[in-house]
Amino acid sequence: MKIVKYLFLLLLLASIAGTVFIATQNGKYDVTEQLTIKAPKDMVYNFVGNLKNWENSGILTKDTTAVYTFSDTTTGEGAYANWATGSVKNLATSPNDSITQTSVLNDRDIEVHWTFKDTLTEATTVNLRMKGQLSFTEKAYAILKGGTDKKVSNLINHSLKRVNYMLVNRVNFFEIKVDGVMVKEGTYYIADSTSCKISEMQQKMPGMFAKVNKFVTENNIATNGKPFTYYYIFDEAKDSTVFMTCIPLEDEILMSEGSEFRAGQIKRFNALKTTLKGDYRHLKKAWDAAFKNIKKNKLEENFELPYLEVYTKGPADTKDTAEWITDIYIPIGSILPEEEEPTQVNDSTEVITEAPAVARPRTVRKKTPTVTPISTQPVSVQPTIALPKKDTTSKKKPVQDTTNQSGLK
Repeated sequence: MKIVKYLFLLLLLASIAGTVFIATQNGKYDVTEQLTIKAPKDMVYNFVGNLKNWENSGILTKDTTAVYTFSDTTTGEGAYANWATGSVKNLATSPNDSITQTSVLNDRDIEVHWTFKDTLTEATTVNLRMKGQLSFTEKAYAILKGGTDKKVSNLINHSLKRVNYMLVNRVNFFEIKVDGVMVKEGTYYIADSTSCKISEMQQKMPGMFAKVNKFVTENNIATNGKPFTYYYIFDEAKDSTVFMTCIPLEDEILMSEGSEFRAGQIKRFNALKTTLKGDYRHLKKAWDAAFKNIKKNKLEENFELPYLEVYTKGPADTKDTAEWITDIYIPIGSILPEEEEPTQVNDSTEVITEAPAVARPRTVRKKTPTVTPISTQPVSVQPTIALPKKDTTSKKKPVQDTTNQSGLK
């Protein structure tokens, strides 16, 4: 019996000593790891900087099935994302150079710093630094597994490898097919429009689509198809673009006077259709392939008709960017009569599978309305652009826009 008491006492003393030892260990850490990723620096920066890409990516977490919620804007300072066991928020961003974030993992605050550097091999060296304080349980686990730095280092290396996997294996994959000239059927639509620098498009478009979609949902407006972008101007030389983010509708609607949204109709027209399968970063190559086909087959563009990007399969359908499908329509030839039946003009086909440099389409409209650059406009002002005319004899009741002129909240 005395032996049992002595053993119990020894175990108690050992437990107390172990607890004191763990509690007195320095749980602070400041660990940096790096990885070279075979992708352009702007692509890597944009991928990490857009928190929407973090969902199912396994960055800062090993759970690739976690459900995320996001701020209205997922890029730039102030953007944030939350999941069941953590969160991350952008504190400061320096385009193509660095990102500073704050993160909460298992109820512990962490400082996160990303830096991006070009290499001589057309790749990017990514440095990921994490600073924080381990809890008692985490310190105990870290001691058993080789120390605090090793535990944090494992998480950093895991995150870097996941970024590399998503970029090289998924985001870099794409396939382009020039389908040929065919009839693009018409549709009614509702849209948000703006003018801006080409470099600002990626940041603006998600919010614009979200605003239109919210308006459509709140007003119970019946939709008919996939969202699309309608380009008026895309001038790389002047770094200028005018475009609308559109949702197709089953029927025509009339907007109330003063609404920030536009409603119109696209009539059926002949267009060269080109299909991109893969991330939107490869759209430039898809547009280039289409224009190359136009030149090769001596087709005549019609600059009075819409240039469209239709997002046939996108983030709402799958998180895997390699499965996204975007259809590009470039107007060809004269306007079709209302009664003309759909016809196939040609069946030229071109397939491209190599990985190109990333950029946006090179579309310059020859006849376009004049607009004031967005940088000189008040936030609430939309550009003056010529939209399809309405039938003023229509008896349809205008849809009342209850949003304020500075955008939906």
